[in-house]
Amino acid sequence: MNTNRFETFYDAVLAIVLTILVLKIAQPLHPTWGAFFQNPIQFTTYSIVFLTIINIWYSNQKLFQYIDNINNKALIAYGATMFLFTLFPYFASWLSVNLYSLTAETIFGILIIFGNLSHILSVVIVFGANKSNEKLKELKIKKIHIIGPLAITLIGFIISYTVYVPGIYITNLFAVILSIRYNKKYGKEIENTERFEALIDAIIAIILTIIVLEIPTAANGNLESLLDIKLEFIAYIISFIVCFNSWNFTYNLFSIVNKINFKSIWTISVGLFFLSFIPYLSTFVAMNFYDFVPQCAYGANFIIINICSIIATYEMKKIDENNLFLQTAFQNYNNFILNIILTSIFIVIGYFYYPPIIILSCILAIILTWIFMLKKINLLNYLRS
Repeated sequence: MNTNRFETFYDAVLAIVLTILVLKIAQPLHPTWGAFFQNPIQFTTYSIVFLTIINIWYSNQKLFQYIDNINNKALIAYGATMFLFTLFPYFASWLSVNLYSLTAETIFGILIIFGNLSHILSVVIVFGANKSNEKLKELKIKKIHIIGPLAITLIGFIISYTVYVPGIYITNLFAVILSIRYNKKYGKEIENTERFEALIDAIIAIILTIIVLEIPTAANGNLESLLDIKLEFIAYIISFIVCFNSWNFTYNLFSIVNKINFKSIWTISVGLFFLSFIPYLSTFVAMNFYDFVPQCAYGANFIIINICSIIATYEMKKIDENNLFLQTAFQNYNNFILNIILTSIFIVIGYFYYPPIIILSCILAIILTWIFMLKKINLLNYLRS
């Protein structure tokens, strides 16, 4: 089987799992910081699953650079991996509200272990079917890369059953960090960015569409009932523009990028992680539109997304210094810095005067970004001519 269509399908499944997981996080009962961070385990669990899936995607992406076809055995193994991944949102959510349940810990740990084992089996099958492929050897996959993270997770089982019930949960976090470090050590520049672009597009597209699922249905069929939920629609419109702007940034960036590396991939992935909170934060804001904490959380998330964009662009410029278009288009980061400064200022204003001005400032920042981008596009067109 040709890998192109399978890669698209595989990545789409991962993108959906990554984005719907945030819908399982319960909304705060009150618009306060105490209520917002009342159950930090939900956010940590989401982080563990997000890191695990992105890390496995990265490993798989490196592998598929060197092969064009997979056999039925590999297809079945990858199918098992996807099946286990689709269970993550349910069991991760279950664990986050039952952290001290040995049953919930055990099932979550088993899911992590078998998810990794099925991925490892897929890699072994692919290597076995491509023994004459010399390029695969460049990946330098060693036994310690497989045994290390799994061993840490298994230690978590011992801890959970003897000393501390959340041991599985905690060791899973260390295991995925160790696995990411292994990938970083042997990460190489990637000149074909299409697959990563497709993953970005899929994640943002899903975020855009699930935001509207959080809008409650009007109580009845008249206009008054629809107007009763006008704040939900305002939050949705603003969030749609924020997400679309993020896609527009990645589109313009990758239209002139020739190569990416481990750091740039992970920086953009972290940006997507925070972008995936937009549906959650949109609902939080809509339910408490005139309160400071929801508005501040939304603004802070917007700032972090801009910081990730700066770092990602910096890394891409660093690894592709001869790319004139890239260096010219992003010779400075004024538009991102302006977004950060503007939003920060309006967070202060919102604290003292009118909290909704914070989410509105995101739109103002985006408009200014588009003006900057239009100038850069005109400059690039001039250079091309």
